[in-house]
Amino acid sequence: MVANCLLILLSRTINMLGHQLQAQGKRFAEQGGFREKLTQERVEARGRQEGAPECPDCGKPMARRKAASGPNAGTEFWGCTGYPACRGVRPV
Repeated sequence: MVANCLLILLSRTINMLGHQLQAQGKRFAEQGGFREKLTQERVEARGRQEGAPECPDCGKPMARRKAASGPNAGTEFWGCTGYPACRGVRPV
């Protein structure tokens, strides 16, 4: 009788853990994991720079950037936070 009770408890525990794993997997697929959330928070923080103008093309906030190459290398400019979908720029 005790063995049957233990088997029932074990099967219920395994069943419960299986449901929790499925729910966690579903949540991960919908919301992303820790890295995805951290990246999203960083992108949003960059978009909240004080004094940042709005993009003339799409209206999103702009971020201060520095040109890495080309004729304007080393100069700062305002670039849209919606890059690469939006390529709006403004001079600083």
